[in-house]
Amino acid sequence: MMRSIYVVVMTLATMSAYGQSVNPNWKQELKSNLDKFLQCTTTGDKTTCSRYVGESLKVVYKVDDFYSKKEGRYMTTGEIADYLKTSNSWSSIGQSYDQQVLDRAAELANSRKAVVAVYNNSSNIGHIVLITPGDMTSSGSWGLKVPAAASFFVVEPAKSFTDKALSFAFSKQMLKDVTIYTRKY
Repeated sequence: MMRSIYVVVMTLATMSAYGQSVNPNWKQELKSNLDKFLQCTTTGDKTTCSRYVGESLKVVYKVDDFYSKKEGRYMTTGEIADYLKTSNSWSSIGQSYDQQVLDRAAELANSRKAVVAVYNNSSNIGHIVLITPGDMTSSGSWGLKVPAAASFFVVEPAKSFTDKALSFAFSKQMLKDVTIYTRKY
């Protein structure tokens, strides 16, 4: 009995050490970041404003993987896409046109594990969207159930959001180029 309690305690301690948690105020803080992002896009340059894409991961999941210590700033969208492809801390769970992948993405996000969707086309134009905890919703445009998401559109800031379905970030034609990644814990 004592050994079982020890194993449970050690398992819980290990899970906590790996940052598997969600900021309890993430909705309000993410909305605040969206407001700052939109303000930035009217006064700053696109590279400066792209920091909110990377920072959103920290705001929701308390994970700062998209901060480049070497550069002293949050990564750009292209840098994040490249990082995810080569990082040992992240893995692809599949393409966004697969309902099982979307279900898994929502399950992971609701289990307090960081998940992102990455669009990268043949011209190396990209967009990163954070999958957030929340309910799946039916998407008429995709014909699939999709997870909740937050999106900071650097190129078209007016399309940014913090509380909509993933399908608001990508058109159906883009689905073949959208890969879902999750952080390994």
